[in-house]
Amino acid sequence: MKYRVGFCSIVLFFLFTINELNAQDTEDANRPIFLTVTTLQGADGFDFEEWLAIEEEYFEKVTSKIDLLTSHEVLMSYFAPQFGEIKVINVIHSWEDIIKVNERRKELIEEAWPDEVERNAFFEKQNSFYKSKHSDEIFLTADNAKDLDRLPGQNVPYVFMIKTNILSDTEDENSYENYNKYVEEVIDNNSKIQAYYPFSHFWGDDSREFVEMFVLDSFSDAELSQYEANALISDMYPEEADRKKFLASIFSAIESQSTSFYKNIPSLSK
Repeated sequence: MKYRVGFCSIVLFFLFTINELNAQDTEDANRPIFLTVTTLQGADGFDFEEWLAIEEEYFEKVTSKIDLLTSHEVLMSYFAPQFGEIKVINVIHSWEDIIKVNERRKELIEEAWPDEVERNAFFEKQNSFYKSKHSDEIFLTADNAKDLDRLPGQNVPYVFMIKTNILSDTEDENSYENYNKYVEEVIDNNSKIQAYYPFSHFWGDDSREFVEMFVLDSFSDAELSQYEANALISDMYPEEADRKKFLASIFSAIESQSTSFYKNIPSLSK
């Protein structure tokens, strides 16, 4: 029996729970959180409702019951053909908890499907929705997060704009300071950006990766957020020359950047 990588294996990206750390434990509150991301490819000709029913059953019986799994999201590509690319994102507080989560997962699977024949049949069906190709990455939470204000029980779909930055070997000496200022003055005050999560590389293909995740109410808010950002920057630096210098300093730290859009599946959110 092979458990599908991503939903059934917690060795790997994150979110929504930085504000859930125990504020009374200063040392623990300042520890980075591990964010694991599994990117999957959907099989051709799938039935979406059938897929969703299988994953909701697994989520209800296993994922939702793993207390050490702080957060779980399933993102589907916004533009690619339906089920073309899926990202499974998990937030885990510590490296030790990754092992504990995996052990708990195995226990819950045995409890949910005690009969081996039925268990094998379920996971063979789940596996059939995916191609064998997948990739895994681990990130660490970085400073400057803007947390999502989501009420308990709220089940609203969001649009996720993910910017993958490849950091440059050379940068302006003030680039990091200006980035922090940009987050504080522009991102935090931008009404269209519901949440912002920056992550630094820990394990994966490219050690230079710095990922920024923006959570929006709709795809149109991506463009509107840029208009609002431009206005906020103009308030900071009324002179065009100063604005250009400020932005050039930030972008000097980035060698290249790519942007992708996803939508989450609310019924698979923890």
